[in-house]
Order: sequence, then C-alpha cells, then structure tokens
Amino acid sequence: MRKPASRTAPDLMDEMAERFAGNDFIIDGDVRLTYAGFSGAVRDHAKGLYALGLRKSGRLAILMDNRVEWLIAYFAAMTLGGEVVALNTWSTGPELAYQIDHADVRFLIVECRVRDRGLDAVLGDLRGAGLDRLPTLVVVGAAVAGRTVFSDLPALGAHAPDSVVRAGVVRPYDIACILYTSGSTATPKGVPLLHGGMIDNMWSIGERMHVMPDDRLWLAVSLFWSFSCVNALFTVMTHGGAIVLQHRFDAGEALALIEAESCTMFYGMPTMALAMSEHPDRACYNLGTLRTGATIGTPEQIQRIVDLGVQNICNVYGLTEAYGNSAVTDAHDSLARRLACSG
Repeated sequence: MRKPASRTAPDLMDEMAERFAGNDFIIDGDVRLTYAGFSGAVRDHAKGLYALGLRKSGRLAILMDNRVEWLIAYFAAMTLGGEVVALNTWSTGPELAYQIDHADVRFLIVECRVRDRGLDAVLGDLRGAGLDRLPTLVVVGAAVAGRTVFSDLPALGAHAPDSVVRAGVVRPYDIACILYTSGSTATPKGVPLLHGGMIDNMWSIGERMHVMPDDRLWLAVSLFWSFSCVNALFTVMTHGGAIVLQHRFDAGEALALIEAESCTMFYGMPTMALAMSEHPDRACYNLGTLRTGATIGTPEQIQRIVDLGVQNICNVYGLTEAYGNSAVTDAHDSLARRLACSG
C-alpha cells in the first residue's frame, strides 16, 4: 500500500477518489457513496456553504448522529478552508452554548432531532443558556420553515465558481477541526488539529493495523470524538477502505450490520463488545469477517474483543491533543503483548 502524497483533507479526498474511484467509501443504510461519489457530493455541498458565506478560517459546527451528512459537511467545510467544531450530542444546552460562543461558531449544521429532542427545544436551550447570537443554521433530516435544508445546499451553490473548491486552497498547517475536551477540572478547552497531522498520524496507525483497501470498518463510535472523526476516519481513508456507519450504538443492530456488510474492522469500546457478547441473539450472527481494529482496555476487556472474533485487535493509548491515538500496538504483535500493552 502506497502512502498518500496529500497533506490536507480535501487533497486526500481528491487523491483517493482518483486511486479508488469506484470503491465503496461511505455506507449509511441504503446510501452508498464511492470515493468518487463522495468527492462529488462534498464539492457540491461546499459550494452551497460558500453561497451561505463560509470562507477560509470560518468556524462551522456539526451537531448530529453518525450520518453520511456528518462526513459530507465535515469535508465540505474543510474543502473551503473552514474549521469544523464537532459538538457532542450528549452535551447540555449550557455546554453547547459555551462551545459555540467560545469557538465563535458562525454556521451550525444540526439534525432536526438531537438525541430525540426537537430542534426548537435544542435552540431554546441555547438561548436559555445565554447564547445571544445563534449561528446560521442548516438543518439535516427534515424541512424546517425559515431554515436552510442540508439537501438544498447543492442547488444553493449551483452558480458558485469551481475555483472555490480548487486544490491548494488549504495548507497542511491550517486548522482542520476543533474538538472540545471533557473539562474535568475546568471548562472544556478546544483543541485545534491540523490537516497534515491528521493524515500523517492516521496513515501510520493504519499501517500498524495492516489496513487494506478491501477492509470495511464498522463505525458506531460517535463522530464528534477524536477516536472517530480523526482516528477511524483517516485510518481507513488513507488506505482506501470503506466505512459502515451506525447512527447510534445498539448491540443487536451492530451484530446485524457487521454480518450484513462483512465488516473486517472493529473500532469501539470494551463496553460495546460486552453488550454485543451478552446480546441474546449473539449466536445467530456470524462475525467471522472481523480481523483488526482498535480499542482501549484492560487485558480482560481486550480478550473479550478477541473472543468476539477480532483476532488482531490493537490496544491503544491516546489523547485529543495528540490527534487521538498516539501509541498503538501492531496487529501482528503476539496476543500476550496486545493484551497488556497500550501501544
């Protein structure tokens, strides 16, 4: 496998669309986008965001479950040189309001229901938390009176010049995204991650996992977390593989999805593996395609994932400030080493 030459997310998208044009990249239920199809969708939506006023270094936040629209919005904003703020769908109104204000977010792409709460309730929480200025809203999932709908962005940007999405607009040391930490001892801090670092680090991680273009990643870890929107995404993308999205984790649905899509990669937490192992229908599903992936846990927790079928699971250590995973065992290391060594 040849390392990509690209050092920015939009250039990587273009490079992989050329190398793996017809290969599946994103699978979200009935929606299937090849690398070429994803690139086209990103460019069309980027032009729509440009028409709304997003420019280089402008801040755009995303608040939704693991949907194909999350990834299209992410790359569309980065293609324009925008900086993406990934918002936690579990956050309270005050927490969201703080992050939107602190990051000076100007655009918000939001699902019409967030964790089963309607858009009006979510916006009411933001106003109630003292957020004086709401960002320009783009709504995913349903039409909302007076709001731009995500699916209308391509038409909105139909007359935007092709030059706004040309190669070279973004540089390797530009900020790609801003991820907020937990803030266990103070208010959360926003961690800026750069384009070049995301590609370099994740290529190396993929090499330690021995990822190949025919690999298919089951992804239920929330995209707002670095483990997902940085690690999992770019590990697979730099190697030409496919991502099978699960909107939210459900053990039974995960078992069915892994079997149906012949997923080869597990990227998740030990609690997910425990729920899948103990699911009453576990014996009904064949997870024999699983091979490699990443998790964080004790020897007992890692063994449970191996027992689930992921024989070459990699134990990792990381932190958001270091682009997520920063120490990773090799998938071909002995099981004894991978059980006891976090990278």
